[in-house]
Amino acid sequence: MNIKGKSRSAMIGALFASAMAFSMATTGFAGDNNTVVIGLQAEPVTFDPTQIADLNTTLVVHRLYEGLVGIKYGTYDLEPRLAESWEISDDGLVYTFKLRAGVKFHDGTDFNADAVKFSWERQRDDTHPAHGELTYRGVNSYLGPVDTIEVVDDLTIRITLSAPSGPFLARVTGMTMRIISPTALLKHGDDIGQFPAGTGPYMLDEWEPGIRATLSANPDYWGGAPEISNLIYVPIVEPAARLSAITTGEIDLTIDVPFDSLADLEANPDVVLKQGASAHVWFVALNTQISDPPFDNVLVRRAMNYAVDKESIVNDILQGTAVVSTGPLSPGYGDMRNANVKQYPYDPEKARELLVEAGHPGGFGNCEFLVPESGSGMQAPVEMGTLIQANLAAVGIDCSIKTMEWGAYLTAYRENPQMAQMSWNPPIGDPDIVMNNLFNSSNFPPGWNAGSYKNEEVDRLVTGASQNADPAIRRDFYLKAQELIVEDAPWIFVNHGSQIIVHSAKLKGFLVSPNFDLILENSTFED
Repeated sequence: MNIKGKSRSAMIGALFASAMAFSMATTGFAGDNNTVVIGLQAEPVTFDPTQIADLNTTLVVHRLYEGLVGIKYGTYDLEPRLAESWEISDDGLVYTFKLRAGVKFHDGTDFNADAVKFSWERQRDDTHPAHGELTYRGVNSYLGPVDTIEVVDDLTIRITLSAPSGPFLARVTGMTMRIISPTALLKHGDDIGQFPAGTGPYMLDEWEPGIRATLSANPDYWGGAPEISNLIYVPIVEPAARLSAITTGEIDLTIDVPFDSLADLEANPDVVLKQGASAHVWFVALNTQISDPPFDNVLVRRAMNYAVDKESIVNDILQGTAVVSTGPLSPGYGDMRNANVKQYPYDPEKARELLVEAGHPGGFGNCEFLVPESGSGMQAPVEMGTLIQANLAAVGIDCSIKTMEWGAYLTAYRENPQMAQMSWNPPIGDPDIVMNNLFNSSNFPPGWNAGSYKNEEVDRLVTGASQNADPAIRRDFYLKAQELIVEDAPWIFVNHGSQIIVHSAKLKGFLVSPNFDLILENSTFED
């Protein structure tokens, strides 16, 4: 890192260390050609891609690690990354990847087929020397269909699947499938999350938990060193503080500012406000396996959907930056989304009728509602949670809100909560990332099916869609699965949000990506 970048980095560190409330009273930290400062909703949790469970961490780690296949900037389209090309057998079972030559990990280790095998086998083989004591939550979804991983030669690796997999190539782009230096894995073991060594365009320079993470450009990056030398990520939990920081020039890019500030931001010549479509879904998971509160009763879950005024959430809180959800898949999935599922319009009287039918005429209590203070794509979680709580109370369902910091929240979310908010920002464009990860009973906690929802027919359908490469057949499976899921109401279906990103007008070449990534290696900063 050059002297100017280091000086600015030190000043920013001092600023955030001394002002954890993020008052941003000090000015003069506008970005320059060397350094861009990004305001996150929460701090990164780990730099081990196999352990990542949130968008804020992903935004940083995407700059450090790569997979064999990537996503074309600004789209969900697939493109070569660490693999230059690949071939798929006629039966859809064998994938042969030709790897890029001359690539090195940040620690100097050569990237090759052995490294790919090492990274992937680490997760699925509990006798592997780098398996350790960690929990690999993504292994079933991402590596589940993989039967064998063979090193053909130094730059060729052959993957044989146990069954055809429609989303397999898309899943190869996922965080779990990013390739880690085997040297670093053997050296650091379970602590690899503090000592990342990928092949990405940036390298971790410094991490001060709770204050900042500083990345520096990889001078040996196979795609050419990025023009912006340094990226500094700072956690700013409060949306109002992020708004102040971006408008005063303390930071250069941020996400999810207060929704009532959008008109002012559009009129501000010093910043650029961008909104983009996404495959996002925001919901409240209900624990379908518990009887106290009676969330095991489908009538109760349906009542809760009727009780929530989703239109008010979208129009009054989110200022029209989202659409009301009628199911798990957003309109961004096109004809894979079932637009004809059962509807749950705001109808408190219908909710009360269902509660009577369910045997709870007076409603019920003993309901703990987990709500994060902030977090990845969580929009306005406390405000939204408070409205949902009031809506439920109006029909006799008394839920107490428990707010938590984002890192602790993610842990609690995967520990069988009674009721909890979640925002799902699909990193890939295939519906499997929603339908299989969030509804298949094989993904019970600590997987992402937090409500422990189980419907054997849904399991059959989402598994069948995953194991089929024919788009028409997959679509039929997904349409039927969505119908059953909405009938079962394992969630309170709330909204599908658009991305809201604000950046300095001096930042050029930045595109909004549907997977919510903040890709800066293609950007420049002009004074």
